[in-house]
Amino acid sequence: MEERKLAETASEKGRVKAGAWLCGLLAWAVPGAGHLWAGRILSGLLLGGAVWTMYALGLLLGGHLFSLFNSTTGLLSYVFGLFNLGAGLLYVASRALEIGAIDQAERATAEYGNVFLMVAGLLNYLLALDAFDIRAGRKS
Repeated sequence: MEERKLAETASEKGRVKAGAWLCGLLAWAVPGAGHLWAGRILSGLLLGGAVWTMYALGLLLGGHLFSLFNSTTGLLSYVFGLFNLGAGLLYVASRALEIGAIDQAERATAEYGNVFLMVAGLLNYLLALDAFDIRAGRKS
């Protein structure tokens, strides 16, 4: 009888609240929004602001947004595209509007811009996971 009770409590601990998945998706789509929705106003503003700022600086420095479907630049560009995709709707909107689509390798700051864009995406992946954990109750 006690074994059954332990098994039930273990399966309940493994379940994740439905709101946590939505919060994680929202956090990926709009940097900082997941933390704001989870009630972490300061964290949402600071961390989301960091992603938005890094993304904007990356574009201003002449960074190039890599595509997930362009094999002309080599296999590593797929990885870079996955990094860029982490910025969520910022990336989707930029690709749709062709902002950052042209490689500006002749600019002295273009490589810095590329790195800023990639790190913004990677940081946003971490923020989405953090917002998910907060809503799931794994983090207080």
